[in-house]
Amino acid sequence: MPVSYLPCITPLILFGVPLLLLITSRRAAKIAAGCSVCVLALLLLAVYVPDWWLYAKAARGDATVQYQYAQWLENHSERIGAIILWPSEPDVLGGYAWLEKAAAQDYPPAVWLVGVRLKYGQFVPKPPGWTGPAGNFFPQPGRGQPIIDRAVNQLGYEPPSSEDTFYYTHYRRGLPP
Repeated sequence: MPVSYLPCITPLILFGVPLLLLITSRRAAKIAAGCSVCVLALLLLAVYVPDWWLYAKAARGDATVQYQYAQWLENHSERIGAIILWPSEPDVLGGYAWLEKAAAQDYPPAVWLVGVRLKYGQFVPKPPGWTGPAGNFFPQPGRGQPIIDRAVNQLGYEPPSSEDTFYYTHYRRGLPP
């Protein structure tokens, strides 16, 4: 069930108004159709062009852009939901996959975040042969803490906050857990 009528009404306005104006005048219908196409194109461009741009740059292997793309994947659904007022889920597992790619290249913030996420088990894929508690959280402090230590001690990363609040305050931009 939608949280707003806007996603239901918008197609009616974008397609219905030009059709209704077609009854009165072809010129008015063409103008309304042109405006509808422009509004639709602007909405689609604002939503999808950053994704294509970041993905193309991340696919080339730049660790900084891979980190940014992972962050974009996890935060993008909230921005889309704010625009169209429709509930959507963040792609946290897709973001985690790109985060692991950046961490594999020793990008310090990505290494730190992979360690924190593994340690607390938030938004990580279920490990093969998992025997811990069921649900969506798979805490693996034995895997996560050495990664955190490597980011701090070997890569010289200084975390901006305590590790348990880092994910939401810096990576997910202050979104509540």
